[in-house]
Amino acid sequence: MEVIHSSPHPTVRLHTAQENIPRQINFDEIRDLFQDFPIEIALYDLEGNYKFVNKLYVKDENIRKSILDKDDIYYFNRVGIDPQAAQRRKTFFEQAIRERRTIGFTEKLQLVQDKRILYYKRYYRPLFSNRKTREITHVFLFGSNLNAAILGQKELRYLAYHDQLTGLRNRAAFLEQINQIQNEAERYEDYRQIAILLCDMDNFQFVNEELGHHVGDLILKEASSRLKLCVRKSDYIYRTDGDEFAIIVQNIHDEYEAGKIAEKITRYLSKPFKINGHKIDSLTSSVGIVMFPRDGKNISGLVKNAETALYSAKNSGKNTFQFFSKARTEYSVKILKIEKKLTELIKRNEFEEQFSILYQPLIKKEDTEYKIFGAEALVRWKNPELGCIRPDTFIPIAEKSNLISEIGEWIFTRACNDYVHVNTRRSNPLILSINFSAKQLRSSLMIKKLQNVLKSTNFDPANLQLELTETSYLDDHLDINSNLREIEKMGIKLALDDFGVGYASLSYLHKFPADTIKIDRSFIQYMGSSPRHRELVNSIIILSQNLNKEVVAEGVERVEDLFLLDKQKCYKYQGFLFSDAITLEQFEELLKKESLLSTVIK
Repeated sequence: MEVIHSSPHPTVRLHTAQENIPRQINFDEIRDLFQDFPIEIALYDLEGNYKFVNKLYVKDENIRKSILDKDDIYYFNRVGIDPQAAQRRKTFFEQAIRERRTIGFTEKLQLVQDKRILYYKRYYRPLFSNRKTREITHVFLFGSNLNAAILGQKELRYLAYHDQLTGLRNRAAFLEQINQIQNEAERYEDYRQIAILLCDMDNFQFVNEELGHHVGDLILKEASSRLKLCVRKSDYIYRTDGDEFAIIVQNIHDEYEAGKIAEKITRYLSKPFKINGHKIDSLTSSVGIVMFPRDGKNISGLVKNAETALYSAKNSGKNTFQFFSKARTEYSVKILKIEKKLTELIKRNEFEEQFSILYQPLIKKEDTEYKIFGAEALVRWKNPELGCIRPDTFIPIAEKSNLISEIGEWIFTRACNDYVHVNTRRSNPLILSINFSAKQLRSSLMIKKLQNVLKSTNFDPANLQLELTETSYLDDHLDINSNLREIEKMGIKLALDDFGVGYASLSYLHKFPADTIKIDRSFIQYMGSSPRHRELVNSIIILSQNLNKEVVAEGVERVEDLFLLDKQKCYKYQGFLFSDAITLEQFEELLKKESLLSTVIK
């Protein structure tokens, strides 16, 4: 087939099998023929502009007419197709011309407004004007719609990997996902933890026997909906068999997070089910938990260990969860119990009954004397049931469970009240230093709360210092930056606590508006035995002095540490050498001493 351009419309010259005499046919006749072809056909010139499209390619007659002498970009914009597909087409169009042959490709057209995706098999075929010269004059596009085939494949895959009753992924999908986790282990195991939870509904067989499988199916669907409320969007839920489910919890920090989800599952699935007039309150659930990669690195081992943990939960009386490791189960249960007691304390407003504030003096050297210039407020918790819980245990739990703001507000109010009483008796007011967390700093209400407490207690903000750890500032949250600027305006001092153990100490010094740097105790403890630690401490001191910031050495416990710090020109301290954290009354007694030099000599 050849095209002749002697008339306004292209003419096609066809050669018959019987003779080698070309016969000319007007292109209008061919166009009429192509309009009703059962495949999509378009004809381009060499610049990529449409010269002809048939009805199957563009159903709307107005659009068919409008795109003539226009390119794919115009057409795609006209009908709302993602224009990136036009660029991809151009690549194949140019390849067909360059290589002078038919080029086949599969394309994916995204209809932006309709939010639909269409799939096609396409071919670009050059059209030659002369057999001898093989000059290309046009390019044909033809092809067919693949949507039915692709949607059919997707449907088959969906059926293969999903449970038809609940719509959740099934056991095959669960095992495939674990296999993928295993294959990626080399890249992620240094820092990524994954929890796998197996959940089995307790007493479910009795429901099927007494009320029938139809009711049982409705319960399973309701249970699936409840499970979705227990996990994050990034986690996966599977119905692996009967009344058994599996959950993959990705990128968690520790067992606490996995245990919290398991506790939520047992709580949600133990609530009564109301199905077809029946109230079913005998159902609970048991959960077994494994941590990847610690509890196994292959599929069979992980699943087997998770099943062992599930059986352990069943044998422990049901309606509970167990880790594969007994120690981790005990740890998680303990943490969740602490969280529960903290929540109860806040709801009942029992701060005064269970919390107390101790004060650890801040010391500075003046000539040969060591005097108190302030104190750090430290919270202590004694629960009637759990006993004394260390701050480094319950404070992180309070932060993770979003309870820290209420606790922090009470600490702040109580400490300011105490300290106003202390400072009214002194000509030189003391500094009160209070720890603040990232959660508190992110709150848009924090500044208002600070102002209210300072006003109600008549506390001078110039005598207040807020301590922030490096890690609390890591996320560079907008509200944190805004609140820090407001704190500065109020005249409140800021201290960078535990300096040296974070991730980017120097960058914090640059962007954090700290007045004081507190050197972490881990550096001070080894100064006497490690030249490297002495050099690090000396570097921090010099850097702080160059930046015009105060330096406080934490964890000063030996006279030797004090002398080494004095040699490096660090004259402010905090530690057991001078005083432990003490009650307000003991702190006031300590203030009566002119100097704590006698304490040091002892």
